Amino acid sequence: AMPPRDKATSPARKTRPVKGSNITWREPILWELEKAERLFVLGIGNRRKGDDAVGSLSVRLLKREIVQRERRADVRSAGTARPRGAKRKASPFELQVLDGGETPESVTGLVREFRPTHVLIVDAAVGGHQPGTIFVIDKDKIRQDDISTHRLPLCHLVRYLEETISCRVILVGIEPKEVAWGKLVSAAVRAAAARLSAWLAEILMARRA
Repeated sequence: AMPPRDKATSPARKTRPVKGSNITWREPILWELEKAERLFVLGIGNRRKGDDAVGSLSVRLLKREIVQRERRADVRSAGTARPRGAKRKASPFELQVLDGGETPESVTGLVREFRPTHVLIVDAAVGGHQPGTIFVIDKDKIRQDDISTHRLPLCHLVRYLEETISCRVILVGIEPKEVAWGKLVSAAVRAAAARLSAWLAEILMARRA
């Protein structure tokens, strides 16, 4: 990780969060998203295995949040006159959100076609936290001890994306309570998915404005 810059010499530049420092999950994600030009958000999860579905649930909620916020923005701007034939100003920030289900390797072609500068992956991950805890997964750690709840190790997916697309990959884990066939997503994990998706929608809509 990069050491913090001297605020006296570069007060306008944000510094990268330092590993091991007392930071929330929002700060390292925000640090990456502010630099993204083309962002692909990929959810991973099996909807039939309880909290294992949280990655898929998070991106579905994110899509819904974005649509609702766009509609509210359209309503607020409905009274603003625009020249006839004028189009909305295109945003330099491009976004794609996709539910990769339990086989994210099957959608890597779509990721490559989008040519993202950054890929944000949301998945259930066992990190020894309280159920529903959102945390950023250290990519160096999963190369030694995979913490995903899926058969495909996250380290393989991350390495493939980084090597074939040359993009930055951010891994966001949500601690599951129970991963079992036929179970529903637990209340704590569902609340975490809603919290993450609402925060991401706010940040991403600001980027697209």
